[in-house]
Formats: sequence, structure tokens, C-alpha cells
Amino acid sequence: MRIKLLIVSCFLSAAFLAVALLGAWGEADAPDGTRYTVSLRKVSHVLEPRKSGSAHEECDYLRGKGRVQLCAPAEEGDAPFSMLCSVFTLMAAALGLALASGAINVISPYRAKNFAAQLAGASFIAALLSTVVAQAAMPRALAVLEGLPMQLGGLAFSSAWAAIGLLLFAAGLSTTSIMLGHH
Repeated sequence: MRIKLLIVSCFLSAAFLAVALLGAWGEADAPDGTRYTVSLRKVSHVLEPRKSGSAHEECDYLRGKGRVQLCAPAEEGDAPFSMLCSVFTLMAAALGLALASGAINVISPYRAKNFAAQLAGASFIAALLSTVVAQAAMPRALAVLEGLPMQLGGLAFSSAWAAIGLLLFAAGLSTTSIMLGHH
């Protein structure tokens, strides 16, 4: 039962991390009635947020592609912008570590349980760190968000926290089973 719980929690957390990598983490409503949506990789300016399928402009701030004015760092935001740019890579590493931990639990649950526990723990730390850094940096990183109240939330943001909880469970369960000598 322990191995099944570890496998499910690792792969489920990887699915949640994939959602967190792709979706929007926060929004800020501008005084002109438009909305800025920020993900771990892009900024989107939705021109008519109340209309489904509204026209929007995007910029990929990791690559500098799209409408680059949206991607400009805030005036005092060099450090938060750099931190925000690091989050995607750190979250992707957490995803890879979670997948590796789950795969090791499938392939060799008894012989490599120490390594699987270390991978689950490393994935937990990477996911937690990237989420906390994103929360701290996102509202202060981009010039288009200066002076706008930003709300963090939504499916991607919640998925990151769900993955963190599952990874904490996986790391705790595998570490505890090693300490107790369970096979």
C-alpha cells in the first residue's frame, strides 16, 4: 500500500506541477477596464476581460517574444524580475524530480527507496521555493503591474500548492518508511 501511495502522490503532483507551469497565477485589473494576466512565463493584456474570447496581447518574458512592452521590468524591479524569471526553471525541475521519484518507485520500489525519497524531498523543496519566490516577485517584477493591485490565485496557483502538499506527503512517507525499515 505504501508504494502505491508514493507512486500516486508523485505522479499526481507532477500533473499538478504541469498545470502550474502552464496556467495563469495572477491578475491585475487596470483602471481603463483591461486586465493583465501573469503566468510563470507570459504576461497577457486582455483588452475586454468581461467578453469571452476577447482580443489580447502577449509577451513571453522568458524569451522576450511578443509585445515586449508588456515584459519590461519594473523601475525598481530588477531583482524581482530576475527572481520571477528563475521560477519557471525551478518549477520545471520540481516536475522532473517528481516524475523521477514516481518512476523509481514503479521500477525498483525496494532497492532504490532511499534515492526515491531524496528525489521526492528535492522536488518538494524546489516546488515550495519556486512558489514562494513567485508569490514574492510577481507583483513587483513587471512595469505594467506597477501601481495595480494584483491578486494571486486561480487553477495554476492552487495546483502548485496541491503539488507541494502531495510532495510533502511523498517525502514524509518515504522517509518515515526508511527510518522504520519497512520493505
